[in-house]
Amino acid sequence: MEKKEELAQAMHENQQTGESVNLQISLQEEVEKLKTALEEEKRRVSEKEQLISEYLNDLKRVKADFDNFRKREMLYRQQFVKTANRDLILKVLPIIDDLEKALFEGQKNEVDTTFLQGVELIYRKFLSILEKEGVRPIETKGQKFDPKYHEAVATVSLPDHEDFVIVEEVRKGYLYHDEVLRPAQVKVNRISQEKMA
Repeated sequence: MEKKEELAQAMHENQQTGESVNLQISLQEEVEKLKTALEEEKRRVSEKEQLISEYLNDLKRVKADFDNFRKREMLYRQQFVKTANRDLILKVLPIIDDLEKALFEGQKNEVDTTFLQGVELIYRKFLSILEKEGVRPIETKGQKFDPKYHEAVATVSLPDHEDFVIVEEVRKGYLYHDEVLRPAQVKVNRISQEKMA
């Protein structure tokens, strides 16, 4: 009887050992499946992060492009307004010249002072408006001739003045936001004709 019990006990232990081995095998298989699933999820997350990074870079690029476009558009509009104003101001300058001539002739010929005051008021208003728009006259009195700002219409030879000094302004010149709108027409002193070339 003892042998039967020993045999039963041995069989029971073998059965438990077999179940334990089967359990270990199935746990190992489950662990392998979980590792594979985990690796797959890591790969998907990595792909999503890469996609997110690409989208973020694209968004930054589009934002920078838009900012640059906005700045270019603003500069274009400012340049357009400046050019349009420049064209209008160039059309107004002959009126300013005519008003200056009228004042000069009126003072020379002793025209009615009330009339001259009215013309001078209009002239000053024009100059004030132009100044607010960034227009200012080019200085010529006592200045050296500079082809950037002046246009020589005649030369004179006066020994009491320096060479290349502006002697007389024939027509006023104007700057528009530090750019030459119209050069001043001037007479320039030339002592030595040899230097002219």
